Amino acid sequence: MSIIRKAYNSIFSDDKELSKYVRSITGITPSKLKIYKQVFRHRSAYISAKENNERLELLGDSVLDLLVAEFLFKKYPFREEGFMTEMRAKIVNRASLNVVGQKLGLIEKLEVNRKGLGDAPKDLAGNTFEALVGAIYLDAGLDAARRFVHKRVLQNLVDIDNLEATETDHKSKVFHYSQRNGKKLEFVVNAEEQRNRRSYFVIDLTIDGQVIASGEGYSKKNAEQAAAMKALALLKNEETLL
Repeated sequence: MSIIRKAYNSIFSDDKELSKYVRSITGITPSKLKIYKQVFRHRSAYISAKENNERLELLGDSVLDLLVAEFLFKKYPFREEGFMTEMRAKIVNRASLNVVGQKLGLIEKLEVNRKGLGDAPKDLAGNTFEALVGAIYLDAGLDAARRFVHKRVLQNLVDIDNLEATETDHKSKVFHYSQRNGKKLEFVVNAEEQRNRRSYFVIDLTIDGQVIASGEGYSKKNAEQAAAMKALALLKNEETLL
C-alpha cells in the first residue's frame, strides 16, 4: 500500500510538485504527503495547531537532538562529554539551522503571513527545517530521518570542522562553567505568554538554585541563550569560566 501511495503522490496527486521537491532534498518519496504540506504552513498563516507546523517543529527538534548526538558519538569516539555537548549546541543552534534551511530552499515553499510574523522572522528557515525532520520521522521512521540528517545534512550542508574551531555559544559556556566548578545549572521557565499569536518565554538561569540572569524570546532556546549571555557578563571575572 505504501508503494502505491508513494507512486500516486509522485505522479497523480495535485501536490505532486511538493512530493518531487521533498524527494529532491531528502531522498525520500513521501507516503503521507499531508504531513509534508503541514511542514510549510507557518502559524502566521494557519492559526490552528492541527494545520500549522509548530507541533512538527517541536517533534523535529527532539529527533534532531538525538540524531546529532548519535552522529557526534560515532565521529568522535575518544572525545569527552563536554566537547560533544558543545558541538551539538553549535550544530543545532538557531544560526546553524537557519543556514541549513536556507540551503535547502525551505522558505520558498513556506506559506506565511508577513503581517502576522511579529518581530522574529529571522528563524523561519531553521524552524521549518526542524518541522521537516519531524515530518520525515512520522512518515518514514527514525532510520530514514537518520539517513537524511547524517548523510544529506551533516555530511554535506554543515561544516563540522569549521564549527569545531569556532567559539562556543553562550549556553555551552555557562554549562562548562557549572561543570568545572561543580555547580548545578538549570533553565527555569519564569513566564509564558502570547504575543502576536505566538508563545513568548521568560527563562531564568539558576546556579545552585540562585537566579543569575533572565532571558526572553519566542522560543525556549532563544530565551535560554539570552539568559546565558547575560550570565556570562556577570561571571566574566571567574577565572575558570573560559
